[in-house]
Amino acid sequence: MLSNNQFYNNIKWYTVAPKWLVISLFLVGLWKLIEKLLAILNKTTRWIFIILGSLTYVMLILFVEHYILPSVFQSNEIVPIWVIGIRLLLAAILFITIIQSLKTAKEREKFRVENISLQSENIKAQLNQLKQQVNPHFLFNCLSTLRTMVRSNDKQSEDYVLKLSDMYRHILQKRESSIVTLNEELEFLNVYIYLMKIRHEKALFFDIKVSDESMKYSLPVFSLQLLVENCIKHNVASEKKPLHIRIFQNNSQNIIVSNNYQPKITTADSFGLGIENLKTRYELLGLKYGVLVVQNETEYTITLELF
Repeated sequence: MLSNNQFYNNIKWYTVAPKWLVISLFLVGLWKLIEKLLAILNKTTRWIFIILGSLTYVMLILFVEHYILPSVFQSNEIVPIWVIGIRLLLAAILFITIIQSLKTAKEREKFRVENISLQSENIKAQLNQLKQQVNPHFLFNCLSTLRTMVRSNDKQSEDYVLKLSDMYRHILQKRESSIVTLNEELEFLNVYIYLMKIRHEKALFFDIKVSDESMKYSLPVFSLQLLVENCIKHNVASEKKPLHIRIFQNNSQNIIVSNNYQPKITTADSFGLGIENLKTRYELLGLKYGVLVVQNETEYTITLELF
C-alpha cells in the first residue's frame, strides 16, 4: 500500500512480512482512534478533533517510518515520504467514512428498535386501558349507579349516560396515540371524575389547579386517569373518611397528583397500567425520571414530567 512498487517479485516473503505487520497495526490503531473520538466527543467539536487526531497519528507513523524503522518499511528509496503521507491520510478519510456509516446505521437500528418497543408498549397500554374500563366490575358499577339514578328520577341520569359515552369515545379515539396534550388528558380526566363523584357522592373531593401555560405540553395517554383511579382503588373513601385528591403543579413542566394516605386493608386486583408500566413508557420516550413517587404517613404524591 505504501510503496506500490514491482520489486516485490524479487523480495522474499520474510522481508515483506514486517512491513505488512507494521502497516496492519497502524491501520488497526487508526480505526480504534477514530472510533474512540466519534464515541466520546459531541457533534460540535467531533470533526475538529478527528482531523487533528488523524493528522497527528499519520505524522507519528511517518516519523517512525523515516527515522526509526526505515529498514522495516523499506520504502524510503522507492516512494517519497510525502506520497506515503497522502496515502495514509486517504486511508484515514476512508476509515472515517466507514466508521461514521456504521455508527449511523447502528443509531438508526437502535432508533427503530426503540420505536418498535414504544409501539408495543403503547399497544399494551391501550389493551390494558380497555380492560380496565370495559371489565365487568367497572361496567357493573356504572350501570348499577345509572339504574339507581333512573329509579329515583335523578335529573343527572342523562348527563351520566352522555359522560359515560364520552369516556368510551375518547378511549377509542386515542387508541393509536402514545402521548396526548395535557389539555386533552384533563378533558378525559374530568369525564372520569364526574362518573366517580356520582358513584361516591360525598366521599370524594377534587381540587384541580393547572396553569394555562402547561396545556400545550404532553404526557403519556391516560396517565392522569390511571393515577386518580389508583387513588380511589387503593384508599378508603367514605363520608366519614373522605378522600381528597389534588392535581396541581410546582412548575409549568410537571403535574402532581396527591391524596391523603388512608390505604385499604385489602385491595382488589388491578387491570390498570400500573406505576411501573407508566415509568417504562416514560423511559421509552427518553425520560428516565419522568415519574417520581413520594409517600409519607399522611400523603401519597406522584409527580409526572410534562414534555
